[in-house]
Amino acid sequence: MGITTQYLRYVPGNVLGLVGTGNCICFVTRFSQTAKFVAVPACERVIVWDTRRQTKVVTLDGEVQGNVTVLKPRPATGGSIDNTHLAVGYTDGSVAVFDLHDGQPLKFTGHQSRVSSLAWDTQGMRAASGSSDGHIVVWDVVSERGIVRLKGHKGSITQIRFFQHQNVMASSSTDSFIRFWDLDTNHCFRTLPGHRAEVWDFILLRDDTRLVAGSSDAELRVWSLHFNETPKTTTDDMTTDEPSNKKKIIDIKGTVASVDNNQEEEFEDDASKLEIKRLGRVQRSRGDRVCGLHTNGTVVACHGKSAIVDLFLVLSDEEVQAKRTKRLKTSRKKARESGSDVGLSESEAQQLSDEIRKLPSLRGMHKMAGVDVFSSRNGTVRVAVLHPGNKLSLYPTTLTATDNTPTQEISTIERPGHRTEVRAVAFNSISDQFVTASGDSLKVWQRGEVQCVTSVDCDYALCVVVVPGDRHALVGTRSGRLQLFEIGSAELLEDIQAHQADEETNTDTGIWSLSLTHDSRGFVTGASDKMVKFWKFELVRDESGRAGKRLSFLQDSRALKVADQVTCVRCSSNGRFVAVATLDMKETLYFADTLKLCHELYGKSLPATCMDFSTDGTLVVTGSKDANLRIYGTDFGDMRRLLKNAHQGGVTDVHFVPKTHLMFSCGHDGTIKQWDADNFQRIVTLQGHTGIVRCLAVCPKGAWVVTGGQDRSIRLWERTQEPLVLEEEREDERTKEEDESGATATQRPVVAGEEGSQAVRPSITTHHTEKAADMILEALSVYREQLEAGPKAKPHYLMQFVYHTSDPLKFVLEVLRKIKSSELEEAILVLNLDRVLELLVVLKGLLVRGWDVELATRVLLAATRPNLPQLLGSAAAAPIIHALAPLLSKKTLELQNLVGFNLAGLQHLKDREEQRSETQLFVEASQKVKKGRMKRKKKERAVKRVLLTL
Repeated sequence: MGITTQYLRYVPGNVLGLVGTGNCICFVTRFSQTAKFVAVPACERVIVWDTRRQTKVVTLDGEVQGNVTVLKPRPATGGSIDNTHLAVGYTDGSVAVFDLHDGQPLKFTGHQSRVSSLAWDTQGMRAASGSSDGHIVVWDVVSERGIVRLKGHKGSITQIRFFQHQNVMASSSTDSFIRFWDLDTNHCFRTLPGHRAEVWDFILLRDDTRLVAGSSDAELRVWSLHFNETPKTTTDDMTTDEPSNKKKIIDIKGTVASVDNNQEEEFEDDASKLEIKRLGRVQRSRGDRVCGLHTNGTVVACHGKSAIVDLFLVLSDEEVQAKRTKRLKTSRKKARESGSDVGLSESEAQQLSDEIRKLPSLRGMHKMAGVDVFSSRNGTVRVAVLHPGNKLSLYPTTLTATDNTPTQEISTIERPGHRTEVRAVAFNSISDQFVTASGDSLKVWQRGEVQCVTSVDCDYALCVVVVPGDRHALVGTRSGRLQLFEIGSAELLEDIQAHQADEETNTDTGIWSLSLTHDSRGFVTGASDKMVKFWKFELVRDESGRAGKRLSFLQDSRALKVADQVTCVRCSSNGRFVAVATLDMKETLYFADTLKLCHELYGKSLPATCMDFSTDGTLVVTGSKDANLRIYGTDFGDMRRLLKNAHQGGVTDVHFVPKTHLMFSCGHDGTIKQWDADNFQRIVTLQGHTGIVRCLAVCPKGAWVVTGGQDRSIRLWERTQEPLVLEEEREDERTKEEDESGATATQRPVVAGEEGSQAVRPSITTHHTEKAADMILEALSVYREQLEAGPKAKPHYLMQFVYHTSDPLKFVLEVLRKIKSSELEEAILVLNLDRVLELLVVLKGLLVRGWDVELATRVLLAATRPNLPQLLGSAAAAPIIHALAPLLSKKTLELQNLVGFNLAGLQHLKDREEQRSETQLFVEASQKVKKGRMKRKKKERAVKRVLLTL
């Protein structure tokens, strides 16, 4: 057997530079503080920001391979206004419910495509998720399982809403329909076809009696909803009593005008329990499609792709009645004066303008990706806006604002991240700081504290280096300028035009590459003007009035003219070579002292975008747009190895680990890969970025790697002491690929044999459920072996050392408890009929002993419902089924009585305590705790004051 090469593993570290990404944002109430905390997605994580202090409160990481697409806070429970949980949807189809106190996630897997919408019911016991494949899954958050999967939409689900007083759910889709689902029978009982284009969002207002929907035009359509106690048996026209050509519409000023209804698609009543009437339409200020509708019951915020948010006020019942009475009085007066009939129809007595009033639009500074609104009782309104440029803003307004009221941001969070994609990154000499440059700013980050310590505006940066001494950063820009910044004072020291544009060809002057010389006394620049220039650092007199000298640079007398535009330039660490990559698809090695040609490197189909020397100067690696890496030797200029398809789409950056022949590369596929240039093998692939990874840097000791990309995130990768063996790593990758390729959705009807049903089983089979099924099979096998061996047999090693029990029945119970509740039912469905029969025997023993009756009941129902015809037809299974039927009823009734008795006893104790103290028990206890803390703080302050005086 040959020698096995071992490496040290790199693992993901901290993620920096993210304020918020995606298209969703929501207010979160914590510690009874409203309109202060905002939750936003940050790639695969969720960040809760304190908008007043502009600090992070908590970061939620569900360890999911996908970006966050939608957020939905859980409704507050009775007696509290705090949001305790947050539902999060991901691009890979996963749904996670986070506890905002400890950040622990509860994961559900039920979709094979991105989650596009989430909703909670009023009690917060159920959550519904919709995906881009048109499926809706209802989850039971308490029992941690799926309830049902609803199929009926032909397009992506855009919004889901639960009704407050009915067990009904409404959903909208890009198929232009709004469907109403009866969750008692799990079927769609009503379809609203009132749109010609996609329905992007809708909301329910006025105690679920009004539905407002937004489509791809400048109008919001409003319907009236009414649930009948008994469904109608006749077909009625759902239009109002007035003629069909006189529908009501509220324009941008809030006035009412008649519109032609012939353009609208008519729909008829289908004798359901839900009666729908079209009330009219509300005009928006912009004609683009609706990106979001948000409301807290009082204020409605509507936004599109522009920088304007339309605000509407939902009037209360008293205000509606007063406004309607005043309007009717005016109408009757005009009718009497004109001598016409005073009587008014029902449609004229009820108008949309009486219920919704237009507020002044809010104009932001930039385009808006996500919006949420909050209004307080005193009339103040807060609008939280997430901008596409990695920026979070909070805008104020009032219910009495006018069009002349200026719009100003009261809170802006933008410093922790770049507004544009990160284009360059570099470590300092001791690896405690690194700098990043983008199209708008240069930022200095403290690696240990994971925060930005310096931020300064700069031109569009293409490359950056940290000057020896770690006090200055040098930036090369797209405009051909060199900018020298002092890190400590965030001051621009030098800004010169280093490369000039060619007047004949009118080429760009961007400085695409910077490289320090081997002695760190100067640097080399390569730009689009076909020039490679040499520069040297020097100390000059500080003309700003401060004593002493400051750092500067000036151009050396040497310069190199090349045949085409320079894409990359590098200097070897031993000072022998200067490598120049040009746009004519070749790289040239020059002697550093004489600038004479040494080697020309050919063989590419597309130009090279990056290259680097090894520390000893014997190897040079190049990466190009043809997705390949090429390793050359500097002694003869020969190509040692071609690494094909290193990165799909092209290689963007490559760097050697100092003093080794290990190297890192990144590319358009969003991955970072580590390679061994001696045996030409890939070591590990690091995933985390979304989109193109533009740049990477390796610290001088090789312990840290920092990358920046198109998603504006800056990610650290840490080297651990865990050994990595290539053979084991390849085996793990193959297993993961097989699991992902074999993760097919086995959606079985709720009723066995039913085909074409709208309601199917919610969960899907993944590699996690297959592992859970293997655990159950192993437990049943051990149980069978122990029973065959007799009571004096030696316990299995799993029973003895892992689960610490000698009872085989107890062992199976512990295995069932170890399986996640969201994966349990699907794992049982994977079992064949023989194993299901063995499981029924085990469950019978658990019920007889009274061990975990709730879990045993759930497993029993999941195992018998899909297989009941086969089990009843089996001679061996029929007696067990008939014996389990009365036993299950008896044990569940005992458990129900026990829970009911305990609940009644606790309620009785609570009532007696409240009567005795004449106050609420928990409110008084919380007040006492607060008073005690305040007294303790006052004492500590008094002690500190005395100590300072002494």
